[in-house]
Amino acid sequence: MSDRIRTIRRKKGEKKPEKTVETLAATEAQPAEVAPKKPKQKKKVPTGPRIDATALAEEANALGVDAMASLMSGAAPKDPEPGQQVSGTVASITKTTVFVNIGAKSEGVIDKDSLSHSDTLKVGDAISVFVVSAGARGIKLAEKLSGAGTKEMLEEAFRGKIPVEGVVESRNPGGFNVLISGVKAFCPASQIERHPHDDLDDYVGQKRVFIISEFKERDVVVSHRAFQESQAAEDAEKAWEQLKEGDVKEGTVVSVQDFGVFVELGGVQGLLHKSELGQGSDTPLPAKGEVLSVRIKTIDKAKDRISLGLQDQASGAWADIGNQFIEGEEYTGTVTRLMDFGAFVKLADGVEGMVHVSQMAEHRVDHPRSVVRSGQEVKVRVIEIDEDRKRIGLSMKKDGGDGRNTWKKHQRDQAKKQNQSLGTFADLLGDLKLS
Repeated sequence: MSDRIRTIRRKKGEKKPEKTVETLAATEAQPAEVAPKKPKQKKKVPTGPRIDATALAEEANALGVDAMASLMSGAAPKDPEPGQQVSGTVASITKTTVFVNIGAKSEGVIDKDSLSHSDTLKVGDAISVFVVSAGARGIKLAEKLSGAGTKEMLEEAFRGKIPVEGVVESRNPGGFNVLISGVKAFCPASQIERHPHDDLDDYVGQKRVFIISEFKERDVVVSHRAFQESQAAEDAEKAWEQLKEGDVKEGTVVSVQDFGVFVELGGVQGLLHKSELGQGSDTPLPAKGEVLSVRIKTIDKAKDRISLGLQDQASGAWADIGNQFIEGEEYTGTVTRLMDFGAFVKLADGVEGMVHVSQMAEHRVDHPRSVVRSGQEVKVRVIEIDEDRKRIGLSMKKDGGDGRNTWKKHQRDQAKKQNQSLGTFADLLGDLKLS
């Protein structure tokens, strides 16, 4: 039998022959058939518009939270309603217009000249504005509602406490007539300002921002004071964080009292005590509305109190008190006031000392009026100078006697009485905010 195995065709029903060793050997010896190589297919290049991933990310970041939520839920962003206050970011700025992304279908536009801080505004800044109109012509924005507003818009402003701009046209018995977007309104005299001028006629013709406090079919009542107070509240939060002891600030006198003046410092008020200006009863106090440069002495955030001094610590009547008056020396002064416990004597402009009743004569004195009278010139001896408290103890005795001890005892007694008398009152005022 040859080594080559022939293929035997089997008849139908015939069993398949078993493979022998020779058959397997012959099969292995045959060369394997090589399958034809298939040509490599080229990758299909997608056609159509390409997506700029960076630009898409920037656009997504620029959308507001509400707009992004709408997109994620499959809903399209909605345009805001006229009169609505919205927040957004500045998308672009031209010479005349600022475009703001407020998360709507399109960007809002606002006239650059109408912005109070247009010079410092830049792309990416956050901005809070009001919607004047929204429609096919786009979304028009404004920093505050003014111009061609309607009653419907003013009603929306009333509900949302949105600031509106108006002009004070004239005075009336109870306040002022104000014109807001063609609508007449009334502003009570007490609501024209937080600290109104003495001459109310000065407000006529002025343009002011108001909050609508009452809105009816025929009556619109507005308040500029409410707008000021809302602004002051925001300023006060910043002021308490920014002000530091030792800072020198410019402020406006808003209230004049017998004990000193209150000075407005950007949303908060500080007290400039009369002793900072001088000790004399005739010491002139700054007038309301006067601008002062003051130094912050102490800050008590727990009680919302600020104590002020003059800008220059080395100025004022007490600047050279140690050289001008010397303990133990005698001087001539004028009696300015008589009290049960003694008499106040003016030594120089803005400088007063006190003569205790026990130091008015060598004999016992029941009341100062039995020894001196107001306006009388007297010889006094300086027994103590307290520069910190700006107080001077005087004696009319020849050598001063035990004046120093008497003066110290009087100071302690007065301090004790003051603490007792002011205790309950001070507790009541403890939570009073000076703003």
